[in-house]
Amino acid sequence: MNIIETPAQIQDNLALDFELLENWEDRYQYLLEIAKECPPLAEAFKNDSLLIKGCQSKVWLRATCNSEGGMEFAADSDALLVKGIMTLLLKVFQHQSPEAILETRFDLHERTGLQHHLSPNRANGLGGMLDRIRQLALLYRPVQESLGKISPQAIPVNNQLDFNTPKKLSAKSKERTSSQPNKSPTFVEIQDAVLSIIKTIYDPEIPVNIYDLGLIYNIEVQQGGKVLVTMTLTSPSCPVAGTLPGEVEDKIRGVHGVNEVKVELTFDPPWSQDLMSEEAKLELGFL
Repeated sequence: MNIIETPAQIQDNLALDFELLENWEDRYQYLLEIAKECPPLAEAFKNDSLLIKGCQSKVWLRATCNSEGGMEFAADSDALLVKGIMTLLLKVFQHQSPEAILETRFDLHERTGLQHHLSPNRANGLGGMLDRIRQLALLYRPVQESLGKISPQAIPVNNQLDFNTPKKLSAKSKERTSSQPNKSPTFVEIQDAVLSIIKTIYDPEIPVNIYDLGLIYNIEVQQGGKVLVTMTLTSPSCPVAGTLPGEVEDKIRGVHGVNEVKVELTFDPPWSQDLMSEEAKLELGFL
């Protein structure tokens, strides 16, 4: 099994690389060179749903989770320097677990002085990239052990996910629940529950949930319990075109802590088998 360096170790090594470069002209050139190492993003994903807001240049970022629980990022930008900065971030966070990403303080830009050599817009863009990486890590972070694992069998008939009454509670959990009966779910818990509920929704003609099928392009949980979902269908003429987006909206609306849901249907980019997870391809015999 390959040993993955921690984000802290990777930042230490990258900081040493910067120290070997004598001036900022060389360091900028280094960023331009590592841009070539950026994990490639398919053209089909260069759309508004994966665009990072707040960046002066266009930056797209996509994440998946591998079978070992590590995050796999792919990205692109229309500006080579920005792409180099994104590559620097991904060198630190690629293949790391969501927990490791959320626990890491990214300070490489401070240690190398990079933050002082970026324009205000570029600095804001760096912050936006970091925020999106953390948001994606939150989305893929496993449900907290104390809440129990959410499964189709654990979801009541009305689809209401009640974080205060999981199916099975340990004595410690019962004590905590009784002492905080009205505790609202956290942002992380809402993220986890939304992703879990989406994975219980299936295209009636395909034995794979719509998330692994690649129909969900983006999920964004905002303050106040607002959830925005961008999704597609296997084709515009799909028989469930009139019902599936509504089912997604209804089920997410039943998640405890969600107050508003908006589901946007798009066919840009059009769905293809490349969007399916490895598990889905295996299930359908494509591997």
